[in-house]
Amino acid sequence: MKLLRINLIALSLLAAAPVFAATAPEPIAIVDGHPVYGAQMPAGDATAIGTVLANADQYAGKPQKFSGRVTKVCQKKGCWMVMADGEKSARVMFGEDDFFIPTDTSGEAVVFGTLTAKTMSESMAKHLAKDSGQDPDKVVGEVQEVQITATSVMLLPAS
Repeated sequence: MKLLRINLIALSLLAAAPVFAATAPEPIAIVDGHPVYGAQMPAGDATAIGTVLANADQYAGKPQKFSGRVTKVCQKKGCWMVMADGEKSARVMFGEDDFFIPTDTSGEAVVFGTLTAKTMSESMAKHLAKDSGQDPDKVVGEVQEVQITATSVMLLPAS
């Protein structure tokens, strides 16, 4: 009898599993045909990430809008992306996993957030490499990178 109860509980949990499966993130709004994730996108012009990275100290620490091409997205759950302009790039973190974007995101994006220079531990850099589908064994030591902690992301089509 006890075995029957355990089997029934196990089958019930298996039947409910699809309810708990990950679903694609939903935008909070569609603005001019473009999905917005996180918080509402503030008005105003965005600065190209290449321009920002050429003068990072001038832009650091102040919430503002940045634009660039999406080159990588966390493949595990869409909790970060990398934006580039030419050869210059910055990782965009979505708060402390405050929101997510689709893992198949490509094209251009505008983000609102705060730019900072970060030193990542080797373990964190390996974690992020793994989540982007790269070989984490190629990461050796601490990694320096520029990050934007974003509160809002608007996805645009590729230009």
